[in-house]
Amino acid sequence: MSLSQNEMGRAFEYGIAVSISEYLKAPIQDGLQVREARRCFELCAENEQRKIGQAATEATAFLVAHDNRLSEKECFVSIQSDQQGMYGDVRDIIVHNTAIGEEIGISAKHHHWAVKHSRLSESIDFGCRWVGIPCSDDYFQRITPIFRELRSRQENHEKWRDIPDKNQRYYMPVLQAFSDELQRLFQVNPTDVSRDLIHYLLGMYDYYKIIKENGSVSIMSFNINGTLKWGRRVPLPTRIIEIAQKPHSETTIFVTLDRGWQLSFRIHNASSMVEPSLKFDISIIGLPTTIDRHVIEYG
Repeated sequence: MSLSQNEMGRAFEYGIAVSISEYLKAPIQDGLQVREARRCFELCAENEQRKIGQAATEATAFLVAHDNRLSEKECFVSIQSDQQGMYGDVRDIIVHNTAIGEEIGISAKHHHWAVKHSRLSESIDFGCRWVGIPCSDDYFQRITPIFRELRSRQENHEKWRDIPDKNQRYYMPVLQAFSDELQRLFQVNPTDVSRDLIHYLLGMYDYYKIIKENGSVSIMSFNINGTLKWGRRVPLPTRIIEIAQKPHSETTIFVTLDRGWQLSFRIHNASSMVEPSLKFDISIIGLPTTIDRHVIEYG
């Protein structure tokens, strides 16, 4: 059975939690998230379980060697709900060091680099949600007729694949309205909006990101607040440089900020059936040079 990207991600979370637990002799706090992650791991083929175990072991050994808060004394491990991301916490796994009262957060990714999958609709004020500044009436006047038309198609039980001009009719107008409104938000307060957008995408807490690829595992330090033991502190952007269409793409824009940050926003439908909303895959495609990354080949 082929597992979804979400299930593979949860399986990898479980592999890391188990690896840390075994390395530090730290118990895993039982709960719904752990049980779901274990279920996904057990659905994986034996060969995939072995690869997850290898990647998790290599990453764990590296972090234990570079962050002395990962101690064999008075630690326990937990897996967080995805719902925490709505409240600015994108960490998947947390190692709780009760001896010093600190947490070490880890974000686990399996073969993907996307940081958010945010939605747009006629009722979602992305400005308020993302950076604390309401979207303009002009923005909603532009997108509302589009989403209401999609609602009508939903009521008729239509499928996206049966709409031949969906790019020109829906994706592109919404993406252009979003792009214009994002530009306006940056003009309101360039420094705060630039900073808050990165905090929205990366969360409010520092963490290590572990990404499993084919035959390798990457460990990255998102040390924005300066709380991590490994990795240089990462500077937040202060201004926007450009919002531009991705070359040869009708559905993706690039947002370029100063200090090395560049973001990709790809708009798409969230399911096979038409819904009155669209979804973004948001990825960070450019990072400050001060973000430390270590890659381990594990065969």
